[in-house]
Amino acid sequence: MSAHLARSRLAAAALALLFLAASGLVGSSGATASAQPLPDTPNRLQLDIDEFAPRMLDTDSETVTVSGTITNIGDRRISDLTARLQLGERQGTERAIADSLSEPPPTDASMTTFIDVTESLDPGRSAALRITASLNAGPGSLRVDSTGVYPLLVNVNGTPEYGGPARLASMNMLLPAVGVPGGPAPEPPDGTTDVAMLWPIADTRPRIVAAPYNGQVVLSDDELAVDLAPGGRLDALVSAAEAARSDQQVFGSLCYALDPDLLETVEAMAGGYQVRTQSGVVAGRGTEAAKRWLVSLRELVRGQCIVQLPFADADLSALSRVRRDGSADQNLSAAAVNGGPTIQRLLGMRPLGGVLWPSGPLDRTAVSWLGEAGVGAVLTPSNGLEPTRPSDSGVRLAGTALRAQPFDSLVARSLSGTLAAGSALTPADEPDVAVQNGLATLAFRTGLGDEQSSGPVLVAPPHGWTAPEDELRTLLDTVGELMADGQAAPASLQQLLGEEPVGEARIGYAASEVSAEVSGAVTDAMSEIDTTIGDLVDAMSVDATLQIEPQELTRPLRNGLIRASSAAWPDLLSRRNAVADARAQVDALRKRVTVETPGQPLTLASGSSPLPIYLTNDLPVVMTVRVELANASGLRPAPVGDLTIPAGAKVTQRIPTEALRAGRFSVVVSLTTPGGTELGTPARFELNSNEYGVITLVLTAGAAGALLLLSGRRIYRRIQERKAANQ
Repeated sequence: MSAHLARSRLAAAALALLFLAASGLVGSSGATASAQPLPDTPNRLQLDIDEFAPRMLDTDSETVTVSGTITNIGDRRISDLTARLQLGERQGTERAIADSLSEPPPTDASMTTFIDVTESLDPGRSAALRITASLNAGPGSLRVDSTGVYPLLVNVNGTPEYGGPARLASMNMLLPAVGVPGGPAPEPPDGTTDVAMLWPIADTRPRIVAAPYNGQVVLSDDELAVDLAPGGRLDALVSAAEAARSDQQVFGSLCYALDPDLLETVEAMAGGYQVRTQSGVVAGRGTEAAKRWLVSLRELVRGQCIVQLPFADADLSALSRVRRDGSADQNLSAAAVNGGPTIQRLLGMRPLGGVLWPSGPLDRTAVSWLGEAGVGAVLTPSNGLEPTRPSDSGVRLAGTALRAQPFDSLVARSLSGTLAAGSALTPADEPDVAVQNGLATLAFRTGLGDEQSSGPVLVAPPHGWTAPEDELRTLLDTVGELMADGQAAPASLQQLLGEEPVGEARIGYAASEVSAEVSGAVTDAMSEIDTTIGDLVDAMSVDATLQIEPQELTRPLRNGLIRASSAAWPDLLSRRNAVADARAQVDALRKRVTVETPGQPLTLASGSSPLPIYLTNDLPVVMTVRVELANASGLRPAPVGDLTIPAGAKVTQRIPTEALRAGRFSVVVSLTTPGGTELGTPARFELNSNEYGVITLVLTAGAAGALLLLSGRRIYRRIQERKAANQ
C-alpha cells in the first residue's frame, strides 16, 4: 500500500529543543532516546512529511519510507543534521493506545541507524529528508514480531551554533501491522467487526456576520470560497466520499452529517454575497464555486443516510443558558436542532428523523428540552456516558425518552488529534497525522488488539474535519482493505439505531467542561440580545399585503445569536466578536424604524399647535411604537398612546403640545417599542414659538385674577383692622 501524507507541520511543542540525557541519543543504533524537552527552549527546526508508505504493514511489506523536508526556523546555523526512524513495543490494549495518544510512548524497541541529512543548515533554508527502513532484516532495521499497532517516531538531531547535539524535531504516529512482514499469512479473525462511519460536512467556524432580510449576506472573510473550490477542504470531503462509490461496502457504511448553517451560507453565496474587510465591504468571489459545490453535494447524498448537526455547530449547553425574562428561551434552542427542513429544501433529502450529533457535553437542561424539540436520539462519545458504555449498543438516557447512540471514543480521539495539555504527539492542527492514527486505531478495533471489539464500531471524525483529500481517500481505502480482508464488515447508522437500547445511562457532564466565559459573561450578553429580539417581535404584526411573519423577519437575528454560541469558536475573543456581530444585526434592524430630524426649525403657528413628527418604517411588517419627548422644558406634550406604522411607510404624526414660553428651544424625540427597546436614532427638533398656549394663558390669567382677589382681600382686611383700632 502506498499513500502520501500531505505536508504536515509539527506544533511548537513537538519542535522544542530536546537536549541529550545520554550520549547514546546521537550514537549507535542500540542507544535509547530518553531525553525530555527542556522548558522555554526556542524552536529550531520544522519537519514536514510529504510521503509515508506503507500506511499499514502486511506480510508483503519489506520497508517503510518517510520523506519530506526540514527547515531551519531558528536564528542559528545548525550543523550535522541526522535522522532515523524508531519503533516502540506493540500496543495491545485500549489503555495503551489511549496513553499513546496523550503522551509520546517509548520508541526504543528497534531503530535504524542515523543517516546524514545535511552538513549544515542556515536560518530560513531547507533540506530534503528521506529515510527508508528495512523491516525484520536484523540490526539497523525495524522489528515487527506480531500483528498489532506500534508507535513510530521520526527523530531529527542536530547541533545549533553555541549549543550541543540535541533532538531538534520529531514526529510521532501509530503504525498498524495486519501481518508480520516476511511472515506467514495471519490466521483469519475469530469474528468480523461491523463498521459504520459518520462523514461530517461542516465549516470550521460560522462565517455570516450580517444577513439583512432580502439583502445580500456579509461574511467575515472569503475563505469559504477557497474551501468550496476544487482542491479546497469542503470540496475534498465531497470528492473523497464520491470516489468511494466504487466500493459499495465502504460507500454504504457512510452517513453524512450536515450543518444547516453551512448549507444556508453556501446557498446565500450562490446568489451573490459580500465580504467584510478592513477597508470596507467588497463583493465575494465564490459564487460559482458555491453553485458547483452545492450541486456536487446534492448528487453525493442522494438516497444516502443523512443526520443533522446543530445549526452552526451550536454548543447546546451554552445555548440553554440564554435567558429571556429569567427563563430559558427554548424556542432559540429548538431552532438550533431543527435544521431538517433546510437540508431537505436544499438537497432534496430528509435527514434521519430526530437524530442529532451535538458537539460538546450536554448538561441536564439541554438534555431535558431536546425531547420537546423533537430529538429522539443523540450521537455521543462512548466514554461520555455514565456508567461508561462500550460503543456497541444504544442506551436510554435516564429520566428521558432520549436514546444515546455511542460512537467509538478511541477512534474519534485519534482522528481529532486532540491532546492532553503539554503533549506533542498529534497536534490538533495535524489532520494528516491524525488520519494515520485514526486508521491505526480502527485497525486495532477490528482485530489488532488483544481483545476484539464485542460489537459494531461507529467512527466519528471531528465536525470541522480538516484532513486533506488524499488523507481522506487513504482512510476510506484502508476501511475497504479491512473489509476485503474480513476484519471489518459494512454497517449503517440506521442498522445501529434499529437495535433496542440496552439499559440506562446518563451523559457525564461537569460544569468545568463548559468554560466560565461561555456560562457567564458571554451568555449574559446573549440573553440581553435575545430579550431585545423577543421585544421587537412583540412590537411587530403581519402586514395584510406583504404577509411577512415577524418570526421570519427576525430569524437571521436569532441565527446570529446561535452562531455566537458555536462550539467551533477557538477562543473567548472570537466568541465575543460573534456576540458583537449578533448585536450589530439587531441594531441594524432597530434603526430601520426611526423618527426623522427636520431639515429646518419648526415654527408653531400658535402656543397650542401640535408638534408634527415624521416616522419611517422600513420593515415589511407593521410596527407598534411609543413616542418619547426629552429635554422639553419649554413644551408640555399631551399623553400619546402607542402608535402603529404600516410596513414600508412614512407617516406624519401630530403630537398635541402646549408651549410654556415664547422663544426658541429644542426637543429630542425618540421611538421605542412598547416594551422599551429603542428604535432608530433620536431626532432633535428646533422649535420657534411666538406666544403661549391657550391653556397656559388661561392658567396665567386665572392665576393673575386669583392673585388680584387675594391682594384685594388683604387690603380690605387691613382697612377694617385700622377702623377697629380708631374706634
